[in-house]
Amino acid sequence: MDKGTSKETAVYFFEDYSAKEVNEDKVGRKGLSLFKLKDMDVPVPEFFVVGSNVFVQHALKVLNGTKGKLLAKGRNPESEEVEVALLKESFPREVEEEILSAYTRLSGFTDAWVSVRSSIVFPAEKDVSFSGVFSTELNVRKYEELIPSIKRIMSSLFCDDVVAYASKMGVDISDAKMAVVVQKMVQSETAGIVYTVDPITQEKTKLSVEAVYGLGDVISLGEVTPDTYLLNKKDLSTVEKHISPQESMKVRTMRHAKKGSQGVEKIKISKNWSHKQKLSDPDIKEISKIALVIEDRCNEPQAVEWVLSGGRFWVLQNKPVRYKPLDVRVESNASLIVRVNIRDQIQGFLDKYRSKDEMISSAMTEAKKIVKKQSNIEMKRLEKLIYEAKKELDTEILKEETKREDFVLSGIGASFGKAVGKINIVDAPVAKKFTKDDILLIKRYSTEMEGMILSSAGVIMETGGLTSDTAILCREFNIPAVVGAKKASSLLRNGEYVRLDGNSGTVYREKKEKSEDVSTEVHPVVHAYTKGEVKIEEKVEEEKKEEIPSVPPKDSTLPPTATKIYSMVTKPAKKMFNYVGDSNGFVYVDLDRIMIEDGRHILKYVEEKKFLDYTKKISQQIIDYVDLAGGEEVVVSIGSAKVKDFRALVGGKSLEDSSLSPEARGAIHYITNPELLKRVARIIRRVRNVYKKRNVSLAIHSPMNEDVMKEMKKYLSAEKLRRTSSFNLYVVLDNSSEIILIDEIINTQIDGVILNTPKVAMQMQGFKEDTKNAKYDLARSSVFKVLDNVHSSVREKNGKTIVIVENNKPLLRYCVQAGVYGVSVYPEDIKEARKVVAGEEVKIILG
Repeated sequence: MDKGTSKETAVYFFEDYSAKEVNEDKVGRKGLSLFKLKDMDVPVPEFFVVGSNVFVQHALKVLNGTKGKLLAKGRNPESEEVEVALLKESFPREVEEEILSAYTRLSGFTDAWVSVRSSIVFPAEKDVSFSGVFSTELNVRKYEELIPSIKRIMSSLFCDDVVAYASKMGVDISDAKMAVVVQKMVQSETAGIVYTVDPITQEKTKLSVEAVYGLGDVISLGEVTPDTYLLNKKDLSTVEKHISPQESMKVRTMRHAKKGSQGVEKIKISKNWSHKQKLSDPDIKEISKIALVIEDRCNEPQAVEWVLSGGRFWVLQNKPVRYKPLDVRVESNASLIVRVNIRDQIQGFLDKYRSKDEMISSAMTEAKKIVKKQSNIEMKRLEKLIYEAKKELDTEILKEETKREDFVLSGIGASFGKAVGKINIVDAPVAKKFTKDDILLIKRYSTEMEGMILSSAGVIMETGGLTSDTAILCREFNIPAVVGAKKASSLLRNGEYVRLDGNSGTVYREKKEKSEDVSTEVHPVVHAYTKGEVKIEEKVEEEKKEEIPSVPPKDSTLPPTATKIYSMVTKPAKKMFNYVGDSNGFVYVDLDRIMIEDGRHILKYVEEKKFLDYTKKISQQIIDYVDLAGGEEVVVSIGSAKVKDFRALVGGKSLEDSSLSPEARGAIHYITNPELLKRVARIIRRVRNVYKKRNVSLAIHSPMNEDVMKEMKKYLSAEKLRRTSSFNLYVVLDNSSEIILIDEIINTQIDGVILNTPKVAMQMQGFKEDTKNAKYDLARSSVFKVLDNVHSSVREKNGKTIVIVENNKPLLRYCVQAGVYGVSVYPEDIKEARKVVAGEEVKIILG
């Protein structure tokens, strides 16, 4: 729907909105995360979101109309009754038309296979994850199947499991709304989850990658024990690998999905592959880098769900990883006002949305939520202690306790704590009521078991990993858990008493029916706290200093723009701090100029075996600008300086090719001196890979012609600088001869062109290149014509055109009208440029 109309939008298509134009209230948590990922240029499958307002209007109409039947004589309706009622009622015609339009755009010429997922709206409690609580439908095809699928996802908010979950978390489920994400399916070869913090110890210097063959929902369902790779964030070195055999995998079928079948099937994996590592080491690093970019942009640890298809990674969704403080025992939430069944939930929903007057009663609930929230300082203290306790005790436990005669089995400790109880082996939901005297041994998990898990003392699972729904649920409610415990059901019997240790992932037989000292046993966190070995306050203060770096100020009153507005680099990074907060990055940081200002030839440092120190020094100068960009693109250029400038450096005369003209520069200079190119490429690689500045791209001045540019790309590829989703390769056009050859140059498969209009204008208007204070005119029609020619050629190859406009407003306006990708202006003029660009874009939108 047109953003300019006053009518409320029902569907948000990924191409039509940026993350700044939507929010959780409109598109839900999952929908908002996808828009943010899209804006980060992270590869996500195409999608659209059916807004939460559609859910509210639809549910309100249905429940108001059927409450006489559903809630008659105090009865509590079944979730299936609510689903049937929501399915019978049609969406408004205009809503169905918007959904059809979005699905048609998503599909193209054929009906697309899509997944339909919930996107919860619950801003009151960010820490309540609702992980695995709502329905998901995969492999949906055709509009006729899509509409019922969307309604079924909406109806999954009204079910006993959701009410039980909300009750345990102490929140009012009637405060929740539901948006629905419809996303193109990707045939997954390998899938998994990246946690950018150790999910057990919560150590921020580690990240965890889980991987399985086929569809990744087997991880959250706990059907398969995934490979787990633990890495150091600093250098992505491997700390630990746990390779788990996988006998079968889920794949998408070409048949239509039926309710419950999800359009998938299990296929056997050959013995040659079943015991192999699921992800290669380079792929582990690649998906880890993508996850770290997401964490950096979101400013908090993330759980990133991904798939690998056709050699390319796709990110399906991301969630913040927030841990509640751990305590010795689980406290009761009985004192809080919460909904106890579906009837109560429906009544609460109707009370909230039916009348504004009746919404006043929710004020008391909100007040209680505020009181309930625990101190952030205490949360950080206890989180700090988790790793200390884990590190101190794990070695002792594994070396000594597993030698005890009562040791039965070990798996993966998925949730801290210890519990004693009798074994109950289950492979399906049962009606039996469980208590804190029961430990569940789950052979096969389903979401209907959540109520059983919440009532139990502890959980053992034969399959599953740290990021399975069971593990997450247990961590949320402080229920000790061990997952990936193979053959547990054959080693333990129903009714047998055991001691479960979620810290070490071990299980022991318990001779007594129930240990008398269980309730007084000291939790490792409390143990470490009592000993006083951790200087909590000092660590918290140090961390705060690291986590709150100085960032350039931003003007929130400035309008957003579709045209990227970059800052030119005209002064040292420190002097640009107050200007660049409102920019989209830098075009460009001139590496040749930095090397020339050093005064010593780069290859002289190589001769003297001081290249590493030199690299660190030059890299830091680049990083000073990158840090100001706040994750936005920073283009570093090479080739601006002439051969004579390099020859004038210390050692330069003997280290430069004497056959080259002193006036030569750009690509021809670098391919004639391959050692120079090799060393410069290593500086760029160091900035990106060692210092993790993945938003750095490269531009080459004076590409000359197609052959020279192809040769340049060969050298760069040999140094592992290849075009990727996070690394763009541009050329900088500095003179008119290159503009004539633009069609040839753009054919070499580059990402875009930077048009250096000041240099080009000087030549066209008769100024010598070295003329100081030349009064060239960037607003002449001849400059506009050059821009049109270049942009037309670049656009045909789907490339990006970035134009250096300095502070010339007529040229700036013309660039917006021409539809260029971005402009680069003086840092002092960024704010004014945003206003001008926004004004021109409004004119275009309004025709």
